[in-house]
Amino acid sequence: MKQDLANGVHLTVLPTTQFKTVSVLVSFCSPVQLATLTTRSLLADLLETSSAMYPTQTALAAVLSNMYGANFNTNVTKMGNLAQFQFALTLANGRYLEGQPNLLADGFHFLNEVMLNPLVSTQNGITGFDQQTFDRQKENLAIALRAVSDDKMLYARLQAQHLHFGDTAAAYPSAGRLADVESLTAQSVYNEYRRILTEDEVFIYVMGDVDADEVATLLDSFDLTDRPSMSRQITIPQEAPSGVTSKVEHQQITQAKLDLIYRLPVHYGDNQYFAAQVFNGLFGGTPLSLLFTNVREKKSLAYYANSGINFFNQTLLVQAGIDGEQAVTVQQIIGEQLADLAAGKFSVDRMSQVKETLINQREAAQDAPRLVVGSELLGDLTARPMNVSDWVDGINAVTAQDVAVIAQQTSLATSYLLSK
Repeated sequence: MKQDLANGVHLTVLPTTQFKTVSVLVSFCSPVQLATLTTRSLLADLLETSSAMYPTQTALAAVLSNMYGANFNTNVTKMGNLAQFQFALTLANGRYLEGQPNLLADGFHFLNEVMLNPLVSTQNGITGFDQQTFDRQKENLAIALRAVSDDKMLYARLQAQHLHFGDTAAAYPSAGRLADVESLTAQSVYNEYRRILTEDEVFIYVMGDVDADEVATLLDSFDLTDRPSMSRQITIPQEAPSGVTSKVEHQQITQAKLDLIYRLPVHYGDNQYFAAQVFNGLFGGTPLSLLFTNVREKKSLAYYANSGINFFNQTLLVQAGIDGEQAVTVQQIIGEQLADLAAGKFSVDRMSQVKETLINQREAAQDAPRLVVGSELLGDLTARPMNVSDWVDGINAVTAQDVAVIAQQTSLATSYLLSK
């Protein structure tokens, strides 16, 4: 059941008896902005750990425990041109508990509190987050962002993204950038909170054995007012190919990291989408892939080698852990695997196994409430809803020629090597 609670506030109730839990997702969506990435990241930490009624993490954890071990978290994500600020709550369905407590009402009252009543203080007429709590979470975020340089796989990926996307939001993780942390204040983060609450388009999902009318009634108290709907132009357009941008960086490390970014002009859900999925599975996205079997297993040139597609950035990322002295050879062999796919030099049997793997992964996701709800949200944001049956049919329909066409469109844009 879908209904609009206000302009730009959308509710989807997904009744099911498959799960003994109720999953709630509230996603505030707006165009991504580099200037607010770090602000939103810190805000998520603040709202996940405290509120006016529950001023400490201990107090907040206690109320979740009293709701039979409910789980609550906040999250910030990027999807192409879109930024999402999310509240997620999972709680037991009281219908299946002794005495049948109304945990749905309790859960929505809790969500109302943490969303709408943050721990704030007002000084000289200016409202901001509680200073002590703010300072603690600000320092925690700075520590987390500084630690990025210690995770060499993540560090290499981000450096490759910087080469490819420049100084834009697409180059940075959803957690933001360390350089912005120091300038954040309790007041500036609170101002962004108020803007999100009143201006972002809202998508609410409730899945479980629930009554849709009861859910809508419980949401009345949230008083989410009218706001404009945002643009659905989520995909970041790729510039025309202009050669390969390369960089080599040296650090004292034992295992070199080679990251390659390819242009892949396929949109989420378009008529080449499923072919791109199978292509990626054959190239580096599954244990049956050419990168895994040829680069890693047969030639022993990589500790790991894999690929993944971001349809909203129209890129394919290859990551490999290698001996730095073999970097030229590894990149050449990776290119050969792509060329083989473009020429149709792969077995139909391998492709069939990859298809089976992809289908099994998608079907297994139906047992995870979070993934089911996430799929519903993705369908609404892209206006391309896709159920499991659609997925299976789409994957099964892909031919070897379809895969070759995708490989032919895939072109190397960025090469980054981190080596000793």
